Amino acid sequence: MKPGQGECRRAAVALVALGVYLEAVEWIDLSPWNNIRGGNGQETLDCALAAIFAALAAWLWFGGRVPALLSTALMGLWGWLQIGTWWIPYVKGASPEWSRTYAKWFAGATQILPSTPGHLPPDANHLILHVLIAIAFVLSAIAAAASFCRRVTA
Repeated sequence: MKPGQGECRRAAVALVALGVYLEAVEWIDLSPWNNIRGGNGQETLDCALAAIFAALAAWLWFGGRVPALLSTALMGLWGWLQIGTWWIPYVKGASPEWSRTYAKWFAGATQILPSTPGHLPPDANHLILHVLIAIAFVLSAIAAAASFCRRVTA
């Protein structure tokens, strides 16, 4: 087994779990968990993400530095985008544009976090998504670090 292959396989499983969850909530009406009765407005992106997750998870399964680093970078970028989209407006206050988007797509969704005027929390669907992204990021980073280690044999 290559150095870091076990860690890569754990990261691959995390990516599969994340991808399956994402595709389920993007395509299956689970109202009030999600609000996709009229479509989700990003069907092309969802198809592309499904292909990316499947390819990256398969590549990670066989181990290697490149897929581990790529997965870490992609999960980090996606996590950063989620923070900017959801958590910054929740903490600092939402823009009028985000408030309109939120009202259209997320206001009727299941909420866990408290809301105050102008501070719109991530819905429960996105909270789970954020946790899965964080897990995939951490496991990918561990796989990337492990891929730099050389196995010592006695």
